[in-house]
Amino acid sequence: MRSSNSLLLSAALALSVPAGAAVLEDVVARVNGKPLLLSEYKKNLRSVIDNYQKAMPELTKEPAAMKELRGKVLDQMVDDEVLAQEAEKKAIKVSAREVERGINEVQERSFRTDPETGERREDKAVEAALKLELDGEGMTWDQFSERIKRQILIRKTVELELQARMKEADEKRIKSTFETFKTIVSGSTDSLKGLPENESSAWGAFAMRLRDTHSERVRVSHVLVKVSAGAAMTEKTKALDKAKALKKKLDDGADFYEVAKDNSDDQESAARGGDMGWILRGWMPENFEKTAFSLGVGETSEPVESDFGYHLVRVQEKKAKETLNLEKLKMPIKEFLYNLDYQKELVAFVKRIRERSTIEVKLPPE
Repeated sequence: MRSSNSLLLSAALALSVPAGAAVLEDVVARVNGKPLLLSEYKKNLRSVIDNYQKAMPELTKEPAAMKELRGKVLDQMVDDEVLAQEAEKKAIKVSAREVERGINEVQERSFRTDPETGERREDKAVEAALKLELDGEGMTWDQFSERIKRQILIRKTVELELQARMKEADEKRIKSTFETFKTIVSGSTDSLKGLPENESSAWGAFAMRLRDTHSERVRVSHVLVKVSAGAAMTEKTKALDKAKALKKKLDDGADFYEVAKDNSDDQESAARGGDMGWILRGWMPENFEKTAFSLGVGETSEPVESDFGYHLVRVQEKKAKETLNLEKLKMPIKEFLYNLDYQKELVAFVKRIRERSTIEVKLPPE
């Protein structure tokens, strides 16, 4: 299975073959006579499936869902191609400097941080990590640069078209949106009924983000001494003794960050000194949550048992529940509405181009 970086390179930068490529294999579509090759389609589909297998593995076992996914991957390839051809018609140019900045953006976003240690890489290590990813994709540096260039062309084409159409939301619309979010955060989703799925998801996601940032919450770190499911009493006792010994070490002045990094069985948070980030009520096992919300800032608990083992819980920060405030949320809501409108305009723009294009689609068998 490929890494998440592979998804970024293959899906976010998905392209069809160059115009001069010899067509010696099956095609999955033609856009104004230009072929989209089966090999490119398979690469893009594999990357998307890999991502779903990590995030929602059950979805990949549903034939109907997979059929829809296959169609969406091909649709995206067609959309990219009609936009690229539109860029050619408008004679839009991309400079070498813009390509260089685009490559740097990919490097910073996806390769600057070591996924295993969480540490920032030096420039040479970043370049090496990107090259390793490209080698895994079977892609040369020149091919990668061309992909970046094409994506910038597409983005510039879209921005040129949409700039004149976009308008900022006025006060009335911002206030109405704020009131809608209040009802969603309070638990009512009636306002989302009848909306297209992508719009409903966008509204719901923003509302949940508001809920999370305004609810009572604590930022916690922990040290986990893992206990296997169904472990014998001797194993549990041994784990508890280890947790107690680590607690004594902390009481004697040891640094929590170092103790968690060196001893916690939760490898993901251990790399961050045990930091689990912010949690809300209802997110964690009952004993863990009860302890976390009862501790004071800077306090560390005695060993707390859960299905995972024994935790030493430390509270780093606390925030009380906040009321949604229109003045504080004006800018985030304005940005939300702008992005929502932008997406609608983008869909309409691509639809217009597709309608005046000659598109032949032949979705391959599974």
